[in-house]
Amino acid sequence: MSPMRPPILEYGRRQASGRLLQQWIECPESDPSVGICPIRPSTLKFKDFRKFKQLEIETDMSPYIPLQIEHEFGGLEIIGPTGGAWEKIAIVESDAPSPEDPKHQEINTWEGQIAPGLLIVEEMKRTTGVFMSEVCQAIYQNHFPIDTLKYVYMLDVCNKDTCSFVKEELYTRSHGLSWPDGQIRDWVPGTPEFEALLGTKLGQTVAHLVLGAFRRGTHRISRIRVFDSFEALQLQFAIEEIEQIVPTNNPAQSPSARITRSTTRRQQKIESRKRKMDWDEETEVKKARRQ
Repeated sequence: MSPMRPPILEYGRRQASGRLLQQWIECPESDPSVGICPIRPSTLKFKDFRKFKQLEIETDMSPYIPLQIEHEFGGLEIIGPTGGAWEKIAIVESDAPSPEDPKHQEINTWEGQIAPGLLIVEEMKRTTGVFMSEVCQAIYQNHFPIDTLKYVYMLDVCNKDTCSFVKEELYTRSHGLSWPDGQIRDWVPGTPEFEALLGTKLGQTVAHLVLGAFRRGTHRISRIRVFDSFEALQLQFAIEEIEQIVPTNNPAQSPSARITRSTTRRQQKIESRKRKMDWDEETEVKKARRQ
């Protein structure tokens, strides 16, 4: 008998990677059906950025609602910048050489905004020594409790892996789509598209953020929204708490179970007395016949 071959995935390695990340996120560590997750809880703090002498942190900037998400911001139920809880933050490498320098291919930077429930990434490039998922978590967690995070936006996406997948593999004629797309489209768990988007570079960053911030099986990415704005790719990742099912079959915790058990005991006593009475009557009849 030949061994079973793994199913062929529509979106290949990205979908396989995203599916595994989703399993790690949604399944508790005690679930034996899921392999060991290598992503550990993040311990990076905002104050740790000060240890990197080449990094400059700018916080004295005015926050605003980016035009890219202005059309849908009202539906997020997030307090706007006028509420006073918004922060705009930039982390740049102060002594970074010019990008034209062949010895330095990238400038390390992070720029974005945070508000209660909201993390907006406007610019993000790979840095040395830390993962960008940890940077995102540390920035948000420095101002708000991490369990309040509901939405992560990636604006004006220029990451090559993510852009090429969306524009060249997902939004194609064979899928009945084209880019740029005039509609906002939501991709949800259980679809190949969701898994593949989660398996892109930016999808992995948000997945690692969730794995590093929350205990496994408690929160999940419930939606990946894709839309075009100002001729650029925009992404929104919605994060929600996973409803925990509390067992109700414990008699000590279930009043209905206690009532049922008590009723059963009373019924058993009644039936026992009834059987005893029937047996006594039958015995008396037998005695009378012998006499």
